[in-house]
Amino acid sequence: MVWLNSPGVSTVVVSAFLSLFLMAGAAAAAPRPEDFSLSKLGVAGEILGLIPADLDGDSLVDIVIVHKKGLPPQESRWVSVFWQSASGTFGTAPDQSWQLDSLATVLDVGSVDTGRGLQICYLTPTGIWYYKISDHRFEEIGTELFPCVSLTVFPSKSQVPTVDLVRDWDGRPGDEVAVPGFEGLGIYQRDANGKFRKQSSLHVELHTRLREASQGAERDRVSGVRATFEFPDLTVADYNGDGRADIVATDEDGLQIFLQSADGSFAPEPAAQVNFDVRTQEEKQDGNTDLRTMVADLNQDGFADAVVTKMTAKGLSSFRSVISLYWGRALGYPTVPDQVIVSEGSASAEVTIRDVNGDGKLDLVMPSMHISIAAIIRILITRNVPVTYNIFLCHDGPRYSDRPDFEKDVSYKIDFSGESDTQAMTLDGDFNGDKVRDFVLATDDEELSVYQGIRGDSEQLFAKKPVSKITADAFGDLTAADLNNDGFSDMLLRYPNTKDRKGFVEVLMNLRSIR
Repeated sequence: MVWLNSPGVSTVVVSAFLSLFLMAGAAAAAPRPEDFSLSKLGVAGEILGLIPADLDGDSLVDIVIVHKKGLPPQESRWVSVFWQSASGTFGTAPDQSWQLDSLATVLDVGSVDTGRGLQICYLTPTGIWYYKISDHRFEEIGTELFPCVSLTVFPSKSQVPTVDLVRDWDGRPGDEVAVPGFEGLGIYQRDANGKFRKQSSLHVELHTRLREASQGAERDRVSGVRATFEFPDLTVADYNGDGRADIVATDEDGLQIFLQSADGSFAPEPAAQVNFDVRTQEEKQDGNTDLRTMVADLNQDGFADAVVTKMTAKGLSSFRSVISLYWGRALGYPTVPDQVIVSEGSASAEVTIRDVNGDGKLDLVMPSMHISIAAIIRILITRNVPVTYNIFLCHDGPRYSDRPDFEKDVSYKIDFSGESDTQAMTLDGDFNGDKVRDFVLATDDEELSVYQGIRGDSEQLFAKKPVSKITADAFGDLTAADLNNDGFSDMLLRYPNTKDRKGFVEVLMNLRSIR
């Protein structure tokens, strides 16, 4: 998702947990290849987005794939639907496929029409439209839901991001539709007559950048102008502890908080605008700082906390990563961080928030690597990137450890051609139904291994030996989800960078034999 802050773990960050199962010593049963069934899905061209959703209301998750066909300037964008059968299988080819509306700019799935099931919705420069579903088939001509003016003025011929526009924004039954615009965020809600009306207008500030499209002086040539407008990330969280979901817009180390009223609407102006201002004056002048703020109730006390990550660099040998923690409270965030965690001499990817040990509190995962001329030479020779994964557990207090509770060096196999994906990994699945997250990673080009999570052990998070080994094209983007609502996680694999596999998805259905 582009502007909705999601708690998902990226492929790179998930590899943090590769170090953890190496520490564990619990034995596991011999791997059995029959624990999952495999379906291979294919579409023409290149996949742009994938949405798993129960489209027809039968409690089985179907798959929507957005993809493009052709080469510039003759590209076309398509929608393909794969229905899940009662036996948990999918067809190799789409059950239905049609060309996407040429005016579509952003796509989502949600409930915007009466009746059973979900609709495929899309934003255009002038309104929200959707494809109706009837008798297990979508109408291939869009229907306008309501007119509106959006930020996405010019549709792309080759892209269509899948963004969580249609969702439960206020914590009440039913989906609302959020529309990002130049003047802020509009939230539309269905009225008593079933029509969508604007319920709230939030004055969210955009980040605007303007610069020359090209440089260099030539006779009689006037440079073009490049303009970008970035809508901030949005997080649904309870900022003030009143039990209602608020909306927090984050941009670098700044926040805008829009409170929800008792009637379900949101205040047009932010109740608080917070600038954590974690950069030094020198860092502001140099402009070499990467910043990101995440908002979540880390210690489950009813108030949304803030995690601000900062990475600075001065040449190859001088990297510094800083995590600043601000605990939410009734009076808002403090002016200085409650805790600061510093990592010297390493380049760090963004921190991910996850409950690693299953205690109900959210932990921090920070992958990092040491960069130097010698390290670069080793990477070029060995084609392996060494990454250190740092896991900080949330303890009572609340407080995180000043140093990582777990730390391990691992190596990534890389392809300098840029035509293949990295090892598939995830910590989002529960594959044996015990409500504890398990760990999956690619242990070979065509092998995924499942390592069981261990409950209630402060030293061991995952079993040392895999409980299951699965045959699949294992280098790709891996998503764990319960696709048939049986309490056991299944898996989806797609291949955005692998040559000749950009139009394929592999679905692994859990046969519930792992114990």
